[in-house]
Amino acid sequence: MTTQLSAVELTESVRATWASVLRRPTVGDDDDFFRLGGDSLAAVSICSRLEELLGVRPTLRMLIDHPRLADYTGRVTTLVAGES
Repeated sequence: MTTQLSAVELTESVRATWASVLRRPTVGDDDDFFRLGGDSLAAVSICSRLEELLGVRPTLRMLIDHPRLADYTGRVTTLVAGES
């Protein structure tokens, strides 16, 4: 069962998760996961934390294919909405 969040709440949850895992004070929409120092361990941590928060597990492939925060958040939103 997924958590019901508004689009803004979902975006801020993803943003806060990235900031926490990557140890950054802020993360902008155009920031790139890998350019911020993200690696495979950070990616696994982000996916796990988002699963706890949202009730769905984003795949590592989603993060690799969509490393910009805004793009990744869009994919997570689609996943939460139950779309492919």
